Amino acid sequence: MTVRAVWAFIRLTRPVFLLGGALLYALGVAMAARRGVSIRLERALLGQVMVTAIQLMAHYANEYYDIATDGLNSQRTWFTGGSGVLPGGELSRKVARWASLAFALVGIVAVMAAMNQSPAAGVLGAVSLLGAWFYSAPPLVLMSSGWGELSTSLIVALLTPLTGFVLQTGQMDIRVLRVCAPLVMIHLAMLLAFEFPDWDADTAAGKRTLAVRLGREPAVYVHTALITVATLLLLTGALDRPATRYVWLMTPLAAWQVLSLVWHARHRGVGLPLLTLGAVSLFVLTAVLSLLGLAAP
Repeated sequence: MTVRAVWAFIRLTRPVFLLGGALLYALGVAMAARRGVSIRLERALLGQVMVTAIQLMAHYANEYYDIATDGLNSQRTWFTGGSGVLPGGELSRKVARWASLAFALVGIVAVMAAMNQSPAAGVLGAVSLLGAWFYSAPPLVLMSSGWGELSTSLIVALLTPLTGFVLQTGQMDIRVLRVCAPLVMIHLAMLLAFEFPDWDADTAAGKRTLAVRLGREPAVYVHTALITVATLLLLTGALDRPATRYVWLMTPLAAWQVLSLVWHARHRGVGLPLLTLGAVSLFVLTAVLSLLGLAAP
């Protein structure tokens, strides 16, 4: 394998996205520590391997199955439109296929190991693996069904932290939902924002994402409502006070993101990189502030 091919595979992988999975998983571990549980490192590492394997499996599968749409995309941003490696012919499509299957196998082994430690954690891992695989893969192809965005947000922003929590505590806790509910809303809003740069390519390829199904203006309204409700829940501390003690710091970015999408809807094709960067930044900042709130004395 040449250096050029290795670099193309790294770009196909887009490793920066793995940081999000690690952050959300750490949030769940922090919630367990906040409950007074002594953190077991071997379980923490096992859960992280499972989360990362499922994340990589989903990513490679999406690159493989979504190649036609990605090839039509002329408005790729840092976070949307795929890596561009496969449509550009830099690597064979089979590379993504085999990579997805390899990490699916790693994920299955990790799920079985987690099941041995905590049956509930194993079930969470199995549900996440299936949901992540069928996001892109037939017969479900959730990404075109209008349900892919919600299923992804639930896996990333709820099931991932919940896995970290359950592996340490061995039990479910409704308080995890109280921390994660705003994150699910903000993540779903982020995915809606991601679909605006891909709008023309998705429409041309017949990919019926949630934003395409809703229409531009209703999608803006839903995006605004999700961020507004999540921000209000966080600011009022109605869900979990330790996790929300610093979240007021995200309010300027939340307002900016709402205004950005409204502005983009009126000036199509302009400012797309900043729109997607703002969406990612809002989600990551909210998760980081929640983690800091839980970690503070």
